[in-house]
Amino acid sequence: MRRHPRPLRMLLILVGVLVVCSLVSQVTYGRWLQRTADALAMHSPIISYRYPGIYEGSARVGHVAAEVRVTMGAQGITAIEFLRRPFGKMDPLIDRIVKAGGVPVDVITGATVSSKVVMKAIDDALMKQQP
Repeated sequence: MRRHPRPLRMLLILVGVLVVCSLVSQVTYGRWLQRTADALAMHSPIISYRYPGIYEGSARVGHVAAEVRVTMGAQGITAIEFLRRPFGKMDPLIDRIVKAGGVPVDVITGATVSSKVVMKAIDDALMKQQP
């Protein structure tokens, strides 16, 4: 009696199909995610950072989300606390923003999706300033 390797063959085909589908979806979703993050626009110019207080903001692009609490002093941003932290090493970015007292435009060029989402969340918080 001869055994047919049919179940093994079907399993290998199924694994192959799943790998191909995963790669296609990652490439498609990854491109969409980057395009969407690149399209984020900052609306709070540094000159408008003049109302001391604590403001909260959030931003999301696909599965990447950030929520922040921004503390404003008389000279600009003095502290940023994450209420929801995206994946990635964000501490150097936060340090640069606090040191600059705001979100410098040159930080945006070449930034990762997570960095752009964090900057947009900060921008969202700063847009809530009131005299």
